[in-house]
Amino acid sequence: MNSLFELSKEVQEAIDLKKPIVALESTLISHGLPYPENINVAKESIIAVQDSGSVAATIGIINGKVKIGLSKEDIKILAKDSNVQKVSNHNFSLSVYRKENAGTTVSSTIAVASKFNIKFFATGGIGGVHLNAKETYDVSSDLYSLSEHSNYVICSGAKSILDLDKTYQLLETLSITRIGFKTNYMPGFWYPETDNKVDNNFEEISAICSFLKIHENIKQNKSVLIFNKIPKDKALLKENVDNWIKASVKKASEYNISGKEITPFLINQVNKESNNLTLKANVSLIINNALLAGKLAKEYYSN
Repeated sequence: MNSLFELSKEVQEAIDLKKPIVALESTLISHGLPYPENINVAKESIIAVQDSGSVAATIGIINGKVKIGLSKEDIKILAKDSNVQKVSNHNFSLSVYRKENAGTTVSSTIAVASKFNIKFFATGGIGGVHLNAKETYDVSSDLYSLSEHSNYVICSGAKSILDLDKTYQLLETLSITRIGFKTNYMPGFWYPETDNKVDNNFEEISAICSFLKIHENIKQNKSVLIFNKIPKDKALLKENVDNWIKASVKKASEYNISGKEITPFLINQVNKESNNLTLKANVSLIINNALLAGKLAKEYYSN
């Protein structure tokens, strides 16, 4: 597109030949998971997409260059460098201007993917309305990015550390369709279900793709969220998750953690509270979502 963007050879070829592509974010590498799990998950997510017959396009910023299809060396930089930024849409261009290394969030990854008409995107959990949003007005730009772009986003709901009920309601307000793959309810990220019903449950990948093509033809220009439950063997009890989050929120308050630092802090703290059960759950659902995204993209472009 221009000198600010660099596509890997594989991604460029996939775009030219209209092959199925799945975008992957890089904040989970830089801020979401500890080393070396972050590198392992990035690698396994790419493999999961490839095994499904699609091309993986991990997106991030390296030395101010927006890369679509990060190399192994790029991923190592984001995983190990202590000065990697976390960029959403409000500070994305500043990171490019400063020639920084940066992990892209859901919102900024979707924005970049949309520029290259990469429809499918896989992540662990989206951002949403924070627990104390009434006082802080802290609402993730992920939700607004979903309403501004037309992507098909595979996730396990919003992150458990958020206000999931308010997030669910705001998604509806922003006209974002919420569908389930083999689930009638929006997942709770680390646990399989919340009390919030999806707009429609689909049992087959082919049925989801048929719906997505109708959605595209109607041209609503809004994203679709495709909820995929955490694998059963790694799912946690909601009661336990809630207790770990309460303890972690208390710690964040004691340390005056806020803003863009709050999410990585809480996830790290909950990992400690749960003796890394939430970390194992996180790893499992990220890779599982990448696999489903790859299968969906493959099916979508096969017919």
